[in-house]
Amino acid sequence: MIAQPLLEVRDLVVDYPVPNGRVRAVDHVSFDIQPGEIVGLAGESGCGKSTAAHAILRLLRPPARITSGRILFQGQDLVTLSSAEMRRFRWNHISIVFQSAMNALNPVMTIGHQFGDTIRAHGETNAKVTRRRAAEMLRTVGIDPRHLNSYPHELSGGMRQRVVIAMALTLNPELIVMDEPTTALDVVVQRDILQQIEDLQKKFGFAVLFITHDLSLLVEFSRRIAIMYAAEIVEFAESRDLFRRPLHPYTAGLMSSFPSLTGPKSLLTGIPGAPPNLFSPPTGCRFHPRCRECRPIAVRVKPPLREIEPGHLVACHLYDGRPASGGESYGG
Repeated sequence: MIAQPLLEVRDLVVDYPVPNGRVRAVDHVSFDIQPGEIVGLAGESGCGKSTAAHAILRLLRPPARITSGRILFQGQDLVTLSSAEMRRFRWNHISIVFQSAMNALNPVMTIGHQFGDTIRAHGETNAKVTRRRAAEMLRTVGIDPRHLNSYPHELSGGMRQRVVIAMALTLNPELIVMDEPTTALDVVVQRDILQQIEDLQKKFGFAVLFITHDLSLLVEFSRRIAIMYAAEIVEFAESRDLFRRPLHPYTAGLMSSFPSLTGPKSLLTGIPGAPPNLFSPPTGCRFHPRCRECRPIAVRVKPPLREIEPGHLVACHLYDGRPASGGESYGG
């Protein structure tokens, strides 16, 4: 028996209205996350990863808006909730770790004060209980509670990121969205942060949506990975299957653009060209202007995201002659 997904995103569309039209930053995106699962969302900068994450938490800044689609959390559609209902829902059930901890933290408030604001906003008014909970969460991420009296600028980059992770865990949410949480850190600190996230996930059992442009971070960290290109998901599979045999040419290009830490050295090839302008995206397959394996049909017809192998979905005309495996098809 398959458990009900914790989160189900179905045909999510996010638009930015502009003069004479709109920019579609997220275009009919669908995926799910199971309880306790780590799912990676990867792609080049500007592909819509962060916009999708902010839409899930209803944190989009105007003029961005959810035009259509559903965001089901344990069966409840978050799109239908009022702003007040979403404020109560966030942090209790879904929290987020932003890319830059220094920007996420208030520079003129102590760490303890910021923990207190988060906890009090969701019902706890006892100052001693709030302080005790904040100290407990700092210990959980390996930071001495004395830093509750510190200001963000007094902490290192890695410590600030751990503080933000601790804040995201404070109310024991079932899902944490991590929007490129290690981008601004050096590789040694990145590894430490990822190891700590993995240890905390095993301890508390929360699910993670981990967003990054660096596929190499997701090799062992996530169970499944979705690849996003030009506002659409073009491939979605279990991590080991994706890295053993990527089906979409864009995924293969991403994988060939970062060096391997083990094994023989190989030439990095990268992907020619640049991501398209989403105000006027290419017709058909949006990757066709950069694709070395482009077929004529790709210029005219958009390929649907369909299951080619068990658990492996791809949107590419290279597999038009192969029957789908019988699983769900997420057509855009």
